[in-house]
Amino acid sequence: MEEGGAPQLQDHTQSSSPSAMPANLFVILYVEDNDYLRESFAELLATAERRIVCAADGAGARMVLREQNVHLLMTDINLPDGSGLDVAREALRENPMLPVIVCSGHDLTGVADSLGPTAHPMRKPFDLDELESLVERLARRSA
Repeated sequence: MEEGGAPQLQDHTQSSSPSAMPANLFVILYVEDNDYLRESFAELLATAERRIVCAADGAGARMVLREQNVHLLMTDINLPDGSGLDVAREALRENPMLPVIVCSGHDLTGVADSLGPTAHPMRKPFDLDELESLVERLARRSA
């Protein structure tokens, strides 16, 4: 959290002009407490068709989920204020069809299965091609 307790949020797109952004962007909420990973992967995932909104903790993620139309939730499991699994469960209660990618340095296959059919495990360190392929597949499904 930043000074004053406000959640740390960032927004990434490849377009520098908000008026040039397509109205039907695929919005990805990426929840990661590691600043370097969050910034790096947000930049890598951003395309002209994708908007990446980043949160550093569960509180920021919950705020984004309340205020924005998110098409994909990608969350780390260990967050400074709780579990990314709790964030995922809450998001899925509101939108059972929301694709979710859960991320950890450990095998998450069973954990992802417990979240339901729209959840996908991703083990750190990420294989960039595998991550891009999964995100692209999920974006096509939601189109």
